[in-house]
Amino acid sequence: MRLNVFYIVFLLVPLTGLLGQSGSRAARNVDPLRRLMDQPDDQVRIEADSLLVVNYYKHIDQNKQISGVPGYRIRIFSDSGIGAKEEQQRVRARFLSLYPGVDAYYHYDEPFFKVYVGDCRTKSEALKLYDRVKNQFPNPILVEDYIRIKNIH
Repeated sequence: MRLNVFYIVFLLVPLTGLLGQSGSRAARNVDPLRRLMDQPDDQVRIEADSLLVVNYYKHIDQNKQISGVPGYRIRIFSDSGIGAKEEQQRVRARFLSLYPGVDAYYHYDEPFFKVYVGDCRTKSEALKLYDRVKNQFPNPILVEDYIRIKNIH
């Protein structure tokens, strides 16, 4: 008899765990902080300072605005003043003609017009690109940036 009860309990416990994890898609998309703070009274209740909640949501919004993953790029041009924008376009076009497989990006960081190249996931990959471009583009600078991940087909 004890053995039968043991087997029943042994089988039911994992099933209740699986059933407890199922839920509607809407329930899973609820904000975790809101879900913790809105627990019923018979469970643990979490109260947070309003500034903490505001900073939490600012952090969430900032992360939503970031596109890409941390990586490295090479800055091959940075200039300001008269004619800087046209020179930026010429440098990018020249780079793309010399290195057709590598992406190049315009960037305006007031008052500087800049050109960044490459989407390097690791620093060693970025250093290889740096060595390739330093002869054609004087004074390149290795910078950390959020990069695009290419689709692998």
